[in-house]
Amino acid sequence: MTRWKGAAKFAWRWIGPAVFLGLLWRTDMSQVRSVWKHGAAGLLVAAAGLNAAIIMLKAWRWRRLMQQQGIHYGFGPAARYYAIGCAMAAWTPGRLGDFSKALAVHRDRRVGLGMAASSVIADRLLDAVTLASVAAIGAIFLPGPNAIWLAAAGLVSAAVAGWFLFRTTRSGAGRRGAEKIVSRFGRMGSAGEEVGAALDGLVDLARPALGVSVALTAAATLVTFLQGYLVARSLGLNVAFGTLSVALSAVSITSLLPVTVAGFGTREGTLLLFLGPGGIHNHQIIAFSLAYFVIISGSLALMGAAAWVMRPADGSAAGARVVQEKR
Repeated sequence: MTRWKGAAKFAWRWIGPAVFLGLLWRTDMSQVRSVWKHGAAGLLVAAAGLNAAIIMLKAWRWRRLMQQQGIHYGFGPAARYYAIGCAMAAWTPGRLGDFSKALAVHRDRRVGLGMAASSVIADRLLDAVTLASVAAIGAIFLPGPNAIWLAAAGLVSAAVAGWFLFRTTRSGAGRRGAEKIVSRFGRMGSAGEEVGAALDGLVDLARPALGVSVALTAAATLVTFLQGYLVARSLGLNVAFGTLSVALSAVSITSLLPVTVAGFGTREGTLLLFLGPGGIHNHQIIAFSLAYFVIISGSLALMGAAAWVMRPADGSAAGARVVQEKR
């Protein structure tokens, strides 16, 4: 039985790469290279540079979320660790590297890991709700018979994420449920308290002040769409901004599934599903997907590496920069 479980876990983790290799096998790579040859370097550089704006906007949002929970963190450290988290997320299954931000706050501010993680969870859920909504509503207007199913899947994803963000109970049920589940692992029972604290911490964010974070999410999302559009235009893809935005929204949602590394397979499959009915050929989609990965994830890796080098040697230096006054 244990052997079968291990095999199932191994197969699950390699679904994405298997899909990616299958798509490459069915694609004429000479056509892909032909698309790349016509790429406009200036537009690609501009797309990569927009990562800096996205990091600034999202770091600002993350800092505001922490302030609502009574965790006061300087913008400099927030931006630094957001850049590192984005770089790690781009290369880890399910974007799990994003939670490195919680470890930094846990260390620098001496708060519980569960409370530190709650702001990261809320940060991700804001993106998930926005992107799932765009994917669901936009899918309705896509050509092809699958539009209604794509729209339904997006609406369900948005509803689940929205409920989890805004309707987390104050009764402590989330904490008790987490403790019950994790306590099954024996000595890891204390982890249940941290998970429960993370769920309970989300309650502090369900207030009108969350509107600023929502606005920052919308701004960062628009910049993300512009990034993708610049990459598409650089390769000569004839795709509308709105259509590509819907496809990229869906890609961001599917990238949360821990079935691949760096989005390989899920990214290409989702793009084919959303852009294929609009007349974009398979080799064009593969060319765009790989270029998007190299330009966006590559520049994020460089920014994250620079932020890592510039980080303080220990938590005390970062703590010295914490904003002490509540806003």
